[in-house]
Amino acid sequence: MNIDERLANTHFPLPAIREVNQSKHPSGISLGLGELKSFEVDNKIFDALKNSWNNGGTAYTQNAGLPQLREAVAKNQAHEDGYDYNQDHVVITIGVQNAIYTSIKTLAKLGAKRVLIPSIHFGIYKKIPAEFGLEVITYALKDDFSIDLEKLEKLICDDDIFILNSPSNPTGKVFSGNELEALSTLLSAKLTKGYAISDEIYSSLVYDGNGFQSFSKYFNRTIIANGISKSGAVAGLRVGWLITQNLQLAKAFTSNNATIISTPPTINQFAALPIVEGETRETIGKYNKILKANRDKVITLLEKLKIPYNSPQGSFYIFPKLSGLFGSRVKEFCLETAAKENGIVVIPGIAFGAPDYIRISLATNDIDEPLRRLEEAIVNYTK
Repeated sequence: MNIDERLANTHFPLPAIREVNQSKHPSGISLGLGELKSFEVDNKIFDALKNSWNNGGTAYTQNAGLPQLREAVAKNQAHEDGYDYNQDHVVITIGVQNAIYTSIKTLAKLGAKRVLIPSIHFGIYKKIPAEFGLEVITYALKDDFSIDLEKLEKLICDDDIFILNSPSNPTGKVFSGNELEALSTLLSAKLTKGYAISDEIYSSLVYDGNGFQSFSKYFNRTIIANGISKSGAVAGLRVGWLITQNLQLAKAFTSNNATIISTPPTINQFAALPIVEGETRETIGKYNKILKANRDKVITLLEKLKIPYNSPQGSFYIFPKLSGLFGSRVKEFCLETAAKENGIVVIPGIAFGAPDYIRISLATNDIDEPLRRLEEAIVNYTK
């Protein structure tokens, strides 16, 4: 078959997230958002954007990104884990998805063969490695979304790529220091030639518990993927980064990413500076107060309807289990509810490898009416 014949005979299915969002009735409300879309953006970000025009904002940066931004990222990470980072340990990317793509691409070129991802996961963790012919293996999570370390120990090989996401999308799980230390003990003994990729994009959005800790504090073969999309309410600026303690690996990331993007957009990197340098900390604190209040309202509804859940501590999602009500019809419930007049959008868990669940986004400034519609949809669907 030639290119045209293969193209004509290839099916390109929509991811479940897109499928449900595209089913939304014009009168519907969404609790499926993966961004703080309706939240006020800190003015310091707009000021940085405007000022960049007179400060080199229209010129290329280095392939690895704006030196000032890389230095600020390095300083933050040094505060997190105590390692003496500098800008050469940091590579700026176009969002975290580009960061994960580049890190997996690089490790695949260096000989990696397998990627271990959590059984409940964001879809790109599976899709990106598959593009490079890597074997993708899921490691088990317990009912509370913690890692089953006994099963992981039997699974992992010394040169694997291991992916961790804390705070988690979609579960809202934030791994504690004790959990990270136990995981590090296992990986230090078993993952001696491979690397952990720690997706920490929600690290600033923690509103309960003991707070966020970077996995690099516990395991030095950690590649950190992070960015400003979530904490700055500026997902469209697409600024992310990779951090590694291995300078040679950072050079490899820069080289491999340059063939994809050349350089990251310059003015967007200037806009990231006030977030990374902590100037928007007060605004992020306001976001977290809203997210916590929204979480508590969702929990009240779930308890009223006797729906099992784990209480999230970070990110902006809660991931309750609906199979007790709907059996295998959870995705159908999401599609039908989204398509109804005055309906509500929630994301089926099958999008994350967990078909018994739904993901409810807390990223809204007004959750009362969406929750009223969700309650009505659940009650009516079970009749």
